[in-house]
Amino acid sequence: MDNNPRPDRAARLRAFAEYVTSAARKAGYDIDGPRGGGKTKLARDAGVSLSTISRLLSGERAPDPENFEGLARALGVDLRELLVRSGIFSAESMHSWPETAVRSRPITPRDAADDLGITDPVDREMFLAMVSRLKRQQLARRHEGSGGAAAEA
Repeated sequence: MDNNPRPDRAARLRAFAEYVTSAARKAGYDIDGPRGGGKTKLARDAGVSLSTISRLLSGERAPDPENFEGLARALGVDLRELLVRSGIFSAESMHSWPETAVRSRPITPRDAADDLGITDPVDREMFLAMVSRLKRQQLARRHEGSGGAAAEA
């Protein structure tokens, strides 16, 4: 006999789909567009197939475990929250997990240039300008929602 108080699978999938849909909209993905460009962009950013995103947003299926990290990153949400919302873990069990000391430090373009050994001042400026332009293009594409033509900087 199952004494698990968690909601049934279909209800969990619907609730998770609603959460991901809301998070995707907040992250700037136009997932309601008629051409599906926002879904395609979300799939690409999360590193999953378009069919996975479509099934997820419709409440048909949760992503495979290996896809949660990419999805959390693309949505800009905490991985733990995503796992709890999916029903994989309960909120209570997640609170008992210790905080991990392993974290990636944020890296600036200047740090990257240092790490890559780019020391020539002209080369550094070119590298920093290229990174800046790529970041602006990525931001423009995200706001565009379709991932179409590159933004002019």
